[in-house]
Amino acid sequence: MGVTGLIDWPAALLATHAAVARPADTRRATERAVAAGPVFRNKEFPLSPVPVLVRAEQAERLAPLLARYVELLGKVVALYRTRQDVRDFYGLDPAADRLIAADRAVGDAPWVCRLDGYLEAGSERLRVLENNADSPAGTLFTARINDLVARIRSSSPGGLTYTGEHRFLDALRAAARAAAERDAGRCADPSHIAVLQPAGAPNAESVELVRCLRAAGVDAFLADPRAIEVDGDRARFAGRPADLCWNKVNTVSWAAYRGDPAFVDRWERAVRDTALVHVNPFGARYVAENKLTLALVQQPGFAELLTPAERELVAELLPWSRKLTPAAVDDDGRPLADRLLADPREFVLKRHYDIRGDGVTIGHDCAPDAWREAVAAGLRAGHLVQRRVAPTGYPVVEAGSAQVQAMPISLDAYLFGGRVAGFGSKASRHAKINIFQGGRKLAVHVIGGGS
Repeated sequence: MGVTGLIDWPAALLATHAAVARPADTRRATERAVAAGPVFRNKEFPLSPVPVLVRAEQAERLAPLLARYVELLGKVVALYRTRQDVRDFYGLDPAADRLIAADRAVGDAPWVCRLDGYLEAGSERLRVLENNADSPAGTLFTARINDLVARIRSSSPGGLTYTGEHRFLDALRAAARAAAERDAGRCADPSHIAVLQPAGAPNAESVELVRCLRAAGVDAFLADPRAIEVDGDRARFAGRPADLCWNKVNTVSWAAYRGDPAFVDRWERAVRDTALVHVNPFGARYVAENKLTLALVQQPGFAELLTPAERELVAELLPWSRKLTPAAVDDDGRPLADRLLADPREFVLKRHYDIRGDGVTIGHDCAPDAWREAVAAGLRAGHLVQRRVAPTGYPVVEAGSAQVQAMPISLDAYLFGGRVAGFGSKASRHAKINIFQGGRKLAVHVIGGGS
């Protein structure tokens, strides 16, 4: 089943050489493309004119595995609904359970998600490190970056390249149709779309998404989730009707909102009793998005809930992961907390939800005292333990420079409606490959052997 060797290195080295051999030409081409193109970043970073070049035949082999993993995430949400032991494993509060129970129109699997992963150094096998289903960043800007770099290179990458910003609007419309097929009361053709962001704190991608939707003839607007109202079978935000909402509020912030019982009541009614289509639904956000899901599908105590094919898929895609508890042990039967303290370089600790990498503690990049504190906090809260994956490096170029920097990269897969739309990437010199921690986005082009 293993899919290795994803990068087309001959093509990557040729593209890198072309960019640095004539740096002045590369700078001019990049500057022209950026000046003529749309906004493509929430945070300033230098654009590399060299994309990550992925071999089409390997991407085509990988895509169905990723689709099956998203299907498995939906199965986990379904198990959460029906099994008390699964709910106990996550330990969510009653407010979250109410929202999960009420929000079923789009189904249990994430409709839009970004599977963040590393290409394992040496093999270039994709290891999925986490699933971002809380309306992840990059759903619009990744397509723009891929298009922009294709214009700089005057190239036409292959079919699994995520290009064309219309595809995200198509995915939202497809979510509405799918919801209407499951529940005749849902709006199958949304003409009013709310993009949820806290009042006074929009990001560039949300603003650009509203602009794109309006250009396509949709009444789109930014809305604060706390402004939701239920009017019969309609949901409104500060009086404006919404047929569909793209919930761009991260799950960390959402957890604070649900401490207000009136807020939970309004949202429960909105997703259960109105025509509103909520993307992504609360099961996808609270369960599939939860880092503990990476452990649940590997916990020996839950193995019987997965088929042999599902367990094989998990072993192929995910690094070794466990929930950290006083009773947790490694594969040799040694207390897991002791193993973490003795061998920090091999492990990563993750909170259940986080943004911008703030909830991730990497053992090899952490002072001993801070690591001991993180292990103690993880034991108290039941955080995720994951075996560290060393990422592949890739050549990164700054337009106008004759220098090449080798940086560790991620390979992130975007899936819409359970199907791979394409890939994005991040690069950084820091241990956390994150845009908001000193990283940058890279284009990803999927190419055939003759490209």
